Amino acid sequence: MKCLKVKGEPAVRGEFISRFCAALSDRVICVISTNLSGESEATFPGESSIEGLLESLPPDLAIIPADSELIVPIVDCGCEVTSMNPLVLAAFHVESADTDYAAIYRNTFHLLPQKTEKECGRCGMDCRRMAEAILRGDRREEDCFYAPGRIEITVDGRPLKVGKFPAEMIEGSLRGLLSSMKGYREDSDILIKLRPMSIT
Repeated sequence: MKCLKVKGEPAVRGEFISRFCAALSDRVICVISTNLSGESEATFPGESSIEGLLESLPPDLAIIPADSELIVPIVDCGCEVTSMNPLVLAAFHVESADTDYAAIYRNTFHLLPQKTEKECGRCGMDCRRMAEAILRGDRREEDCFYAPGRIEITVDGRPLKVGKFPAEMIEGSLRGLLSSMKGYREDSDILIKLRPMSIT
């Protein structure tokens, strides 16, 4: 799942989230916040029914609190952005009408495995430096040793770990089969569900 941090004053942060969700109405966005008791709460803007909410799981993107330790891109909603943090993906001002919300979504990467260099380092750097390199354009998400590629498989709702080689084989086979079908586009998300085989 893609994750994005939004930091800044609550009112400006709220305005960004509102505009971001409205601009990406074709995406399911979950907003995670912390209440006064310190507990996490999740809301799904635009979803008002239980049925709609159930159909929204899992979301395409989660907006998480700025104080989270997760290493993800950041949108800075400060009045004057002075941050030199390489993870800051974009700045937002209430007066600005030209914010490219689609580009922010597109450039938000899937969550890296959050391992230290001692724990991992197989790509040659720790997760923070890898994330910074992705945002600079020096690396791709797929360069992470643990990157699942563009294939996500769940079995009974649980994610199945798929290595790079089988993921590439599955993707290549599926795209080859689907390419001749009407309505297929290479830039589309594809969801295929296999129902359980009946045992007689």
